Amino acid sequence: MPSDTLSRFIARYWGLAVLLLWGGLALWLERSTPYGLDEGAARALLLNWSVAGDVVNPIVIFGVPDFRALIFIPLGIYWPGSLIAAKAFTLLVTFAAAALLYRWSRRSLSQETALVATGLLLIAPLTLAQADALAAGPYLLLMFGLGAWLDHSYRAASRPLGGNYFTQMLLVATTVTLHPAGLAYPAALLWHWYKNPLDTRQQRHMYIGVTLAVLFALLLQAGWHGLSWWRNPLEPLAAVMLGGGQEEGAAVMVTGLLVTGLTVLVIALNVRKLMDDFMGAMLALALLFGAVAADDAWAMLTLVVILYYGLPQLIALNESLGPPGYAGKRGGVLALLVIVATWFMTVDRNYYEAVKRGLLSPHDQLIHTLIMEEADKKSLRVASQWPARTMIACKCEVLPLPPAAKDGETLLIYLKGITHIVFDPSAPENRRLGFNIAELGGTMETLSLQPGGVILKVRR
Repeated sequence: MPSDTLSRFIARYWGLAVLLLWGGLALWLERSTPYGLDEGAARALLLNWSVAGDVVNPIVIFGVPDFRALIFIPLGIYWPGSLIAAKAFTLLVTFAAAALLYRWSRRSLSQETALVATGLLLIAPLTLAQADALAAGPYLLLMFGLGAWLDHSYRAASRPLGGNYFTQMLLVATTVTLHPAGLAYPAALLWHWYKNPLDTRQQRHMYIGVTLAVLFALLLQAGWHGLSWWRNPLEPLAAVMLGGGQEEGAAVMVTGLLVTGLTVLVIALNVRKLMDDFMGAMLALALLFGAVAADDAWAMLTLVVILYYGLPQLIALNESLGPPGYAGKRGGVLALLVIVATWFMTVDRNYYEAVKRGLLSPHDQLIHTLIMEEADKKSLRVASQWPARTMIACKCEVLPLPPAAKDGETLLIYLKGITHIVFDPSAPENRRLGFNIAELGGTMETLSLQPGGVILKVRR
């Protein structure tokens, strides 16, 4: 093959080769067991699987899931019941989001930043953990990337209310349902159209459409499911360097403080650049809105801001302080990148070893204990704090936790037909329910008390 033909072939298909290599390695690192799933993703999967299998629709029990259910439609049609297919699909979503970030940063920042930041994002432990959990982080990044591309396409099109407009409204509604950080997309879109309108009529169309899409999404879904509100952000921020699923401790707190300081510094140095760019405005506002429910998905957005906006500042600092020559102008940056990449791969290896040893998070360990304690799944009817995750792992009847009652006897009426209760009594939202259960005394038998919560058996 001539050298110029080979060069054109590599230039055309290098992205596909990287996808196959990275996707294969990432899939090899992930769990094959039904644990570690994000609760919102589990609800969306159950909806699609139930439609494909013509069984009882979980919307009746769990409520309307987030709009990942729309994205998961191919999984319900072609691979119902397959977690491997769902994880491979999420890896494709993650790579597509990274590709969109690469194209945006190459255009708005620099080729060097785009290449290095995207490479680090793909091997970051938090990215792989989010893909393994089918969590909201990769889907938020995909929506942001598609939103920036759609807005550019809509502005370039001649039809004010064409397909790009309505697709963008659907994208707004989908993003809002994923996480409070998703509110950054409509907020940035309105800000972008306020600062740079094409004309008054299209600006009015955008205002009305975005407002209606947000209201429709929030009213239909009635809030966000499975999120912890006003959580200490240091723990999820530590996941930027340590990976997801870290338990609180001194090392986690120190790492979280360091990442917080780095994030504040990067934002302070790039305030104008962030707000002048549509994608930058989305990322900055996502950190603000998502802080009310700080989790690993929100931390993944923080990682993106640090990589794509911190790296140009690091390069500029190295150029100003370093001696002449490439080694002087890039030596410090390259040394730091090697250290960070080595650290990321070390954490990835530790995550792989933990997966192979079957180590579970405290909440997943609680669900696993229930399955091991009760061999007869047909007789189980569980009330769980994590109903969708429990149902996928247990393959039994699962209901959400009942609401707190005025007293224990009233709660017992709510628990009619329930054989087991699985929940974390230390969670703030469960304290009143815990008081109700404490009033019942001998009616409840404690099967297991663990750091992740408690398993109770209801005596009849």
